[in-house]
Amino acid sequence: MKKNRTKKEKIQRPKATFRDFMKVLVFILKATFLGYGGGNALMPIIRKFAVIEQGWLDDEEFDDVVIASNMIPGPSVVEALSYVAIKKLGKFWGVVVALIGILPHMLLAFGLYILSTQYLPAKYLWILNVAIMPIIIAILILFVIRYVKQSRKELSLPVMIVLIISSFLFCMFVPAPFNVPAILMIGTILIVFVVEFIRIRKKQKEDLKAKVNEEGDDVQIIHTKKEDDKGGK
Repeated sequence: MKKNRTKKEKIQRPKATFRDFMKVLVFILKATFLGYGGGNALMPIIRKFAVIEQGWLDDEEFDDVVIASNMIPGPSVVEALSYVAIKKLGKFWGVVVALIGILPHMLLAFGLYILSTQYLPAKYLWILNVAIMPIIIAILILFVIRYVKQSRKELSLPVMIVLIISSFLFCMFVPAPFNVPAILMIGTILIVFVVEFIRIRKKQKEDLKAKVNEEGDDVQIIHTKKEDDKGGK
Protein backbone atom coordinates (compact mmCIF):
# COMPACT_ATOMS: atom_id res chain seq x y z
CA MET A 1 0.00 0.00 0.00
CA LYS A 2 1.48 3.30 -1.05
CA LYS A 3 1.67 6.10 1.45
CA ASN A 4 0.57 9.52 0.37
CA ARG A 5 3.37 12.02 0.78
CA THR A 6 2.51 15.64 1.26
CA LYS A 7 4.85 17.99 -0.52
CA LYS A 8 5.33 21.57 0.58
CA GLU A 9 4.15 24.01 -1.99
CA LYS A 10 6.95 26.19 -3.23
CA ILE A 11 6.31 29.80 -4.05
CA GLN A 12 6.92 30.15 -7.76
CA ARG A 13 8.88 33.30 -8.52
CA PRO A 14 8.69 34.47 -12.13
CA LYS A 15 11.87 33.58 -14.00
CA ALA A 16 14.20 36.58 -14.15
CA THR A 17 14.97 37.83 -17.65
CA PHE A 18 17.86 39.86 -18.99
CA ARG A 19 15.57 42.90 -18.97
CA ASP A 20 14.92 42.40 -15.24
CA PHE A 21 18.66 42.05 -14.67
CA MET A 22 19.33 45.35 -16.44
CA LYS A 23 16.49 47.08 -14.57
CA VAL A 24 17.94 46.09 -11.21
CA LEU A 25 21.45 47.02 -12.35
CA VAL A 26 20.31 50.50 -13.44
CA PHE A 27 18.42 50.83 -10.15
CA ILE A 28 21.58 50.10 -8.13
CA LEU A 29 23.67 52.46 -10.27
CA LYS A 30 21.11 55.25 -9.84
CA ALA A 31 20.90 54.75 -6.10
CA THR A 32 24.68 54.72 -5.60
CA PHE A 33 25.62 57.49 -8.05
CA LEU A 34 22.71 59.91 -7.55
CA GLY A 35 22.61 59.57 -3.78
CA TYR A 36 25.25 60.67 -1.33
CA GLY A 37 25.74 60.65 2.39
CA GLY A 38 25.72 56.91 2.95
CA GLY A 39 23.64 54.93 5.41
CA ASN A 40 20.08 56.11 5.95
CA ALA A 41 20.61 59.18 3.76
CA LEU A 42 20.31 56.87 0.73
CA MET A 43 17.22 55.02 1.95
CA PRO A 44 14.71 57.60 0.60
CA ILE A 45 16.30 57.24 -2.85
CA ILE A 46 16.11 53.44 -2.65
CA ARG A 47 12.47 53.72 -1.59
CA LYS A 48 11.67 56.03 -4.49
CA PHE A 49 12.99 53.57 -7.09
CA ALA A 50 12.13 50.21 -5.48
CA VAL A 51 8.77 51.05 -3.85
CA ILE A 52 7.20 54.04 -5.62
CA GLU A 53 8.45 53.67 -9.20
CA GLN A 54 8.95 49.91 -9.68
CA GLY A 55 6.72 48.43 -6.97
CA TRP A 56 9.19 45.65 -6.13
CA LEU A 57 8.55 46.19 -2.40
CA ASP A 58 5.68 47.69 -0.43
CA ASP A 59 6.17 50.26 2.32
CA GLU A 60 5.87 47.72 5.12
CA GLU A 61 8.52 45.43 3.65
CA PHE A 62 10.79 48.40 2.95
CA ASP A 63 10.49 49.51 6.59
CA ASP A 64 11.51 45.99 7.66
CA VAL A 65 14.53 46.20 5.36
CA VAL A 66 15.57 49.55 6.88
CA ILE A 67 15.29 48.17 10.42
CA ALA A 68 17.12 44.92 9.65
CA SER A 69 19.93 46.58 7.67
CA ASN A 70 20.58 48.99 10.55
CA MET A 71 20.61 46.26 13.18
CA ILE A 72 23.01 43.79 11.54
CA PRO A 73 26.72 44.57 11.00
CA GLY A 74 27.90 45.97 7.69
CA PRO A 75 26.94 48.84 5.36
CA SER A 76 23.18 49.24 5.44
CA VAL A 77 22.95 50.56 1.86
CA VAL A 78 24.67 47.49 0.40
CA GLU A 79 22.41 45.24 2.46
CA ALA A 80 19.25 47.05 1.35
CA LEU A 81 20.26 47.04 -2.33
CA SER A 82 21.22 43.36 -2.12
CA TYR A 83 17.86 42.50 -0.58
CA VAL A 84 15.97 44.25 -3.38
CA ALA A 85 18.12 42.53 -6.01
CA ILE A 86 17.66 39.08 -4.46
CA LYS A 87 13.92 39.67 -4.06
CA LYS A 88 13.63 40.49 -7.77
CA LEU A 89 16.16 38.12 -9.37
CA GLY A 90 16.74 35.31 -6.88
CA LYS A 91 19.77 34.58 -4.71
CA PHE A 92 22.42 33.90 -7.35
CA TRP A 93 21.64 36.62 -9.88
CA GLY A 94 20.71 39.03 -7.11
CA VAL A 95 24.17 38.72 -5.55
CA VAL A 96 25.83 38.98 -8.98
CA VAL A 97 23.98 42.16 -9.99
CA ALA A 98 24.58 43.70 -6.56
CA LEU A 99 28.34 43.14 -6.88
CA ILE A 100 28.41 44.46 -10.46
CA GLY A 101 26.27 47.49 -9.59
CA ILE A 102 28.24 48.50 -6.48
CA LEU A 103 31.72 48.00 -8.00
CA PRO A 104 31.77 51.12 -10.30
CA HIS A 105 30.77 53.39 -7.43
CA MET A 106 33.48 51.90 -5.19
CA LEU A 107 36.15 52.33 -7.87
CA LEU A 108 35.07 55.90 -8.58
CA ALA A 109 35.03 56.80 -4.89
CA PHE A 110 38.46 55.22 -4.39
CA GLY A 111 39.86 57.11 -7.40
CA LEU A 112 38.41 60.43 -6.23
CA TYR A 113 39.81 59.83 -2.76
CA ILE A 114 43.32 59.30 -4.13
CA LEU A 115 43.11 62.34 -6.42
CA SER A 116 41.66 64.61 -3.74
CA THR A 117 44.19 63.64 -1.06
CA GLN A 118 47.16 64.05 -3.38
CA TYR A 119 46.25 66.99 -5.58
CA LEU A 120 43.47 68.92 -3.77
CA PRO A 121 44.26 71.10 -0.72
CA ALA A 122 42.59 70.00 2.51
CA LYS A 123 40.65 73.28 2.85
CA TYR A 124 38.64 72.46 -0.28
CA LEU A 125 37.70 69.08 1.15
CA TRP A 126 36.39 70.85 4.25
CA ILE A 127 34.31 73.17 2.03
CA LEU A 128 32.82 70.17 0.22
CA ASN A 129 31.95 68.51 3.51
CA VAL A 130 30.29 71.66 4.84
CA ALA A 131 28.29 72.06 1.61
CA ILE A 132 27.05 68.45 1.57
CA MET A 133 26.20 68.17 5.28
CA PRO A 134 23.02 70.35 5.25
CA ILE A 135 21.61 68.34 2.34
CA ILE A 136 22.22 65.05 4.15
CA ILE A 137 20.62 66.43 7.32
CA ALA A 138 17.57 67.62 5.32
CA ILE A 139 17.15 64.17 3.73
CA LEU A 140 17.34 62.48 7.12
CA ILE A 141 14.85 64.94 8.62
CA LEU A 142 12.35 64.17 5.83
CA PHE A 143 12.93 60.47 6.45
CA VAL A 144 12.23 60.93 10.17
CA ILE A 145 9.07 62.97 9.47
CA ARG A 146 7.70 60.14 7.32
CA TYR A 147 8.15 57.60 10.12
CA VAL A 148 6.75 59.98 12.73
CA LYS A 149 3.59 60.36 10.64
CA GLN A 150 3.29 56.59 10.29
CA SER A 151 3.77 55.98 14.03
CA ARG A 152 1.58 58.84 15.27
CA LYS A 153 -1.46 56.59 15.80
CA GLU A 154 0.52 53.93 17.69
CA LEU A 155 2.95 55.98 19.78
CA SER A 156 2.12 58.99 21.90
CA LEU A 157 3.84 62.33 21.40
CA PRO A 158 5.90 62.18 24.65
CA VAL A 159 7.32 58.77 23.64
CA MET A 160 8.27 60.12 20.20
CA ILE A 161 10.01 63.13 21.74
CA VAL A 162 11.97 60.91 24.14
CA LEU A 163 13.03 58.62 21.29
CA ILE A 164 14.10 61.51 19.06
CA ILE A 165 16.10 63.21 21.83
CA SER A 166 17.76 59.96 22.93
CA SER A 167 18.66 59.12 19.32
CA PHE A 168 20.17 62.57 18.82
CA LEU A 169 22.19 62.37 22.05
CA PHE A 170 23.37 58.85 21.23
CA CYS A 171 24.57 59.82 17.73
CA MET A 172 26.22 63.07 18.83
CA PHE A 173 27.89 62.20 22.12
CA VAL A 174 28.57 58.45 22.13
CA PRO A 175 32.00 57.94 20.49
CA ALA A 176 33.02 55.15 18.12
CA PRO A 177 33.23 52.18 18.37
CA PHE A 178 30.53 52.24 21.06
CA ASN A 179 27.88 54.00 18.93
CA VAL A 180 26.53 50.80 17.40
CA PRO A 181 23.02 51.39 15.98
CA ALA A 182 21.86 48.00 17.27
CA ILE A 183 22.35 49.20 20.87
CA LEU A 184 20.07 52.19 20.29
CA MET A 185 17.49 50.08 18.47
CA ILE A 186 17.39 47.43 21.21
CA GLY A 187 17.00 50.18 23.80
CA THR A 188 14.24 51.77 21.72
CA ILE A 189 12.42 48.45 21.38
CA LEU A 190 12.61 47.91 25.14
CA ILE A 191 11.30 51.41 25.88
CA VAL A 192 8.43 51.06 23.41
CA PHE A 193 7.64 47.59 24.78
CA VAL A 194 7.44 48.85 28.37
CA VAL A 195 5.31 51.88 27.40
CA GLU A 196 2.96 49.80 25.26
CA PHE A 197 2.70 47.11 27.96
CA ILE A 198 1.71 49.73 30.55
CA ARG A 199 -0.76 51.32 28.14
CA ILE A 200 -2.38 47.97 27.27
CA ARG A 201 -2.63 46.94 30.94
CA LYS A 202 -4.20 50.29 31.80
CA LYS A 203 -6.70 49.92 28.95
CA GLN A 204 -7.57 46.39 30.06
CA LYS A 205 -8.23 47.60 33.61
CA GLU A 206 -10.42 50.43 32.32
CA ASP A 207 -12.36 48.02 30.08
CA LEU A 208 -12.80 45.59 32.96
CA LYS A 209 -13.98 48.38 35.25
CA ALA A 210 -16.41 49.64 32.60
CA LYS A 211 -17.72 46.08 32.12
CA VAL A 212 -18.22 45.63 35.87
CA ASN A 213 -20.03 48.96 36.09
CA GLU A 214 -22.19 48.03 33.12
CA GLU A 215 -23.08 44.66 34.68
CA GLY A 216 -23.85 46.44 37.97
CA ASP A 217 -26.15 48.86 36.16
CA ASP A 218 -27.91 45.93 34.47
CA VAL A 219 -28.40 44.19 37.84
CA GLN A 220 -29.72 47.42 39.34
CA ILE A 221 -32.17 47.84 36.45
CA ILE A 222 -33.41 44.26 36.83
CA HIS A 223 -33.75 44.69 40.61
CA THR A 224 -35.67 47.95 40.14
CA LYS A 225 -37.94 46.33 37.58
CA LYS A 226 -38.74 43.46 39.96
CA GLU A 227 -39.60 45.92 42.71
CA ASP A 228 -41.83 47.84 40.33
CA ASP A 229 -43.58 44.62 39.35
CA LYS A 230 -44.14 43.73 43.02
CA GLY A 231 -45.48 47.20 43.74
CA GLY A 232 -47.86 46.93 40.78
CA LYS A 233 -49.25 43.69 42.10
